[in-house]
Amino acid sequence: MTQMTEGAATSSSTAPGLMLVMLHALDVTEGASVLEVATGTGYNAALLAARLGSANVTSIEVDPELTKLAEARLRACGYTPTVLTGDGRAGHSAGAPYDRLIATCGFARLPYAWVEQVRPGGVIVSPLGWGTARLTVGGDGTASGRFLVTPSYFMSVRSIGETGAAPYPGDPQDPDERTTHLEASMPFRDDAFPFLLSLVVPGTAQASDLDNDRRVIGCRLWAADGSWARVEGASVRQSGPRRLWDGVEAAWRWWEEQERPSRDRFGLTVNREGQRVWLDSAEHLVPVVG
Repeated sequence: MTQMTEGAATSSSTAPGLMLVMLHALDVTEGASVLEVATGTGYNAALLAARLGSANVTSIEVDPELTKLAEARLRACGYTPTVLTGDGRAGHSAGAPYDRLIATCGFARLPYAWVEQVRPGGVIVSPLGWGTARLTVGGDGTASGRFLVTPSYFMSVRSIGETGAAPYPGDPQDPDERTTHLEASMPFRDDAFPFLLSLVVPGTAQASDLDNDRRVIGCRLWAADGSWARVEGASVRQSGPRRLWDGVEAAWRWWEEQERPSRDRFGLTVNREGQRVWLDSAEHLVPVVG
């Protein structure tokens, strides 16, 4: 079930297998209070209400029509969690503190408001880039934890009336051009590297150019700030405020130097100052390259 807005998908029911993985990571216990960000169809809110009781579940959705539909479906199934319309990035402070928080839309940065609204010892499970982070909130105002081994690809968080996706800016008139040692398809052959790229070159969309035999012959990257890059053969053209392919090359070099670590070796710490991605331990920070 997918909702389309201006030709772009803006809401979809999460694959049940992935939802099960995320709920297992959430590790709810009897009587726990949960805030869900992105109600969508209401399926996940129903699972939580069945497990914890409707009174312990609050779900927030940016789209008022989806809120109405989800609430109606839930009531038809006998569940009455609190379902609200609002921007989930702000959480819902009126119901805080929560024992658990789960999000089912994509983020480039996790909101600190969530950390403030989950009690110490509580758990946050949320997509970040092309992965899902499981964080435990500490008593010092930070949340820290690792990424799950299971890949995840969620539609981006959005404001009402928007799609959350970066529109393709079109090919620029006078881009910079240089040679590159990195073949266009190389960074996207191993699942672990695109995951890393989503964290260190955030907010970037990508598409491959294919020949008639569906072999990759080029690659395009773009971002909402107007940054753009296109790779064809040994040539790369770039434009905009960020040189996106420079970031890809820098991330590739770092990934190779670290002997191509898998996604479950990465972790995340969120505090009032922002977020930091790390490898193996919080002291080994991953460089942001773009």
